[in-house]
Amino acid sequence: MMFIRYLKDNFRFILLYVFLGAFVASFTYLDEKNRMLSSNIKYMIFVMVVLLMIFICIDYNIKKKYIKKLILDFKADDKTPIVPKPMEYKDEVYGEVIESLYETYNEKLKVLEKEFEDNNEFVATWIHEIKTPIATSKLLLESGEFNLQSYEEEIEKIEDYIEKILYYSRSDNFSKDYVISEVNINKVINESIKGNSKIFIKKHIKLNLDVKKDLCVDTDKKWLLFIINQIIVNALKYTNERGSITIKSLESDDEKTIIIEDNGVGIKEEDLNRIFDKSFTGYNGRHENSKSTGMGLYLAHKLAKKLGHNITIESEYNKGTRLYIHFPKWCDYYDVTKM
Repeated sequence: MMFIRYLKDNFRFILLYVFLGAFVASFTYLDEKNRMLSSNIKYMIFVMVVLLMIFICIDYNIKKKYIKKLILDFKADDKTPIVPKPMEYKDEVYGEVIESLYETYNEKLKVLEKEFEDNNEFVATWIHEIKTPIATSKLLLESGEFNLQSYEEEIEKIEDYIEKILYYSRSDNFSKDYVISEVNINKVINESIKGNSKIFIKKHIKLNLDVKKDLCVDTDKKWLLFIINQIIVNALKYTNERGSITIKSLESDDEKTIIIEDNGVGIKEEDLNRIFDKSFTGYNGRHENSKSTGMGLYLAHKLAKKLGHNITIESEYNKGTRLYIHFPKWCDYYDVTKM
């Protein structure tokens, strides 16, 4: 701690001390009865100056040691030093503020570390999964047997994986990439069905479609298509051959609802509360479908919330699953960045 800096920090106290000394000396000197000799006045001023200098030296050294310890602790390898006991009340307040900021920083750091860990886990899983259709395509080429359908299936898998990681990367900067407009849900659903028509045909899955043709909601068409597509793809994945998928719409005074129901393998009760968690695959993902990444429904649920919608789920194991996409009729879409 520089002595000049110390004097600047204590300038008001020193100025007050000098002012009071000058005031007392002037008052005594101007006393008409001259009850105090001028030599005594000088002696008094001298004593006051000496006392001030002694106080400054002692106080300066105490604070210098205190600050030196703070600096040494800060430069130490341990970034959580034991801060010396506060010298003054304001130091105690500063300490409480810093401690509060430090706790907030640690909480945010833990969240970031968890997100970083989850991102690494997802990317690692994604790389592992996308290698499968790439390797299969390579084997098809090397075999010399031209099978257009097999090529198309592998390419569609690659496209699906790429789409997922693309939307995953955009989901944290959602507010920069959405446009709210009136969207016809029936058209969006038909677009998703068309994109998955080959799977419907291959697995001989019956489609029951009962959605009002003029049903519209305020949303972002591109993101809604992704959400609905992920739900339909998930339903197709866990519906056995010759099963059925039903898509219908409901409307009440408060909201419009899309229901996507299948008679597939269903979800175990213990997995239902975690079905929208990142990378959660559940019993079905681990046993029924070993290639599940657990990201489809997580992304669909996350993006739906950002759009002001909501997704809920009902399921009974070995009987089927029913997903609801809720579209509230009153929603502040300009509040998306706060989600």
